[in-house]
Parts: sequence; C-alpha cells; structure tokens
Amino acid sequence: MKQRFSAVFTFISTLLIAPTALAHPGHDHAHWSSSMVHLLWILPAVAALGLAITMYRRKKAATRSDSK
Repeated sequence: MKQRFSAVFTFISTLLIAPTALAHPGHDHAHWSSSMVHLLWILPAVAALGLAITMYRRKKAATRSDSK
C-alpha cells in the first residue's frame, strides 16, 4: 500500500511540476549556444542513469555468484 501511494504521489507531483519546468526563462532558444546549454543540463542525468544501470548489474552479478 505504501509503495502504491508513493508511486501515485510521484506521478501527480510530476504532472504538477512539469509545466513550470518547461516554461523556464533565462535564455534565448534561438541563440547558437542554446543547444549546448541544454546538452550540459542533460549530461548529469544520463551519467546518473548509466551509474544506476552499472550498480544494478554489479549487484545482480554478485547475488548470482553468492548463490552458486
């Protein structure tokens, strides 16, 4: 029950926060450097995802070797 509440809460909060995140002011999207700025904001998320996948695979491999 607690896990379901957490999932629903995360989904609803994402829906409420997304419009304000997409409407961020601060720079011109037509400027030549705007794509680089957005790429620099995406790179940490990609790195975190890669780290999470690596940690998951290592944990899964460790549990397989322990069970043998």
